[in-house]
Amino acid sequence: MIIKKVYNNNVLLVFDKLTDKELVVIGSGIGFKKSKGDIVDTLKIEKKFVTQDDSFCDRINDLSKNVSDEVFSITNKIVDYAENVLNTNLDKYIYISLADHISFALKRHKEGIFLKNELLSEIKRIHKKEYEIGKWSIDYINKAMNIDFDNNEAGFIAIHIINSNYKASFTESKYIIKIIDETLNIIKNYYNIEFKEDYISYERLITHLKFFIKRLIDKKEYNDYSNELLDVVKEKYKDAYDCANDIKENLYEKYKYKINEDEILYLTIHINKVVSDIKNL
Repeated sequence: MIIKKVYNNNVLLVFDKLTDKELVVIGSGIGFKKSKGDIVDTLKIEKKFVTQDDSFCDRINDLSKNVSDEVFSITNKIVDYAENVLNTNLDKYIYISLADHISFALKRHKEGIFLKNELLSEIKRIHKKEYEIGKWSIDYINKAMNIDFDNNEAGFIAIHIINSNYKASFTESKYIIKIIDETLNIIKNYYNIEFKEDYISYERLITHLKFFIKRLIDKKEYNDYSNELLDVVKEKYKDAYDCANDIKENLYEKYKYKINEDEILYLTIHINKVVSDIKNL
């Protein structure tokens, strides 16, 4: 691999002779004292991305002019930790959005500007794993930068992880969290219950709602239900079916989302399971 551009000490644009492709490679100290035309130390490569679009390279280039090497290094550590915890590969743009966020958060902190995360309680409830990653992240940042970020910042970092995992924008993720919270409240009020957040059925419901609402936003639908199965579910789980229809009405009245019977079917099944587990305590 030959270096085409040194963005900073941790990020390079390279040409891979074996694949005949340009790559962005990330690794701690991989660009230290390196120049265009040098050979890449492949042992230091921690992540690599094919440069399928110019925008990624352009944004990395712009960011490298304004964000310190230390912030890039911290970002890489957080992304690596998040991918291990979630057992997934996050979208490559997380390196840009998260590095930019951390850099700006450090600047805000230095200027004495502290933002309250209005979605913190919902993030804790709906995105437990991502929030725990956020808490780990601020502990890491606080030690590395001798600073005192609080859990509001953990929530903001969690949103960036959520965005990257579900391929949503920061604004869209906040929107999804808001709708999930409203939906959970409809279920709670309908049955007059409190959720048991450590139950598997609750985690499954949350996961279903995340993808269900993302499908609504993206105008995608399930379209494979059978009338026979829906008829059975409507009769067997009447309360859950009626609750699902209350959710359907709320989503249409407030957001103009139209939900087909297939979505209602799966929503009914998840509602019934989580409620049954609570009532069978």
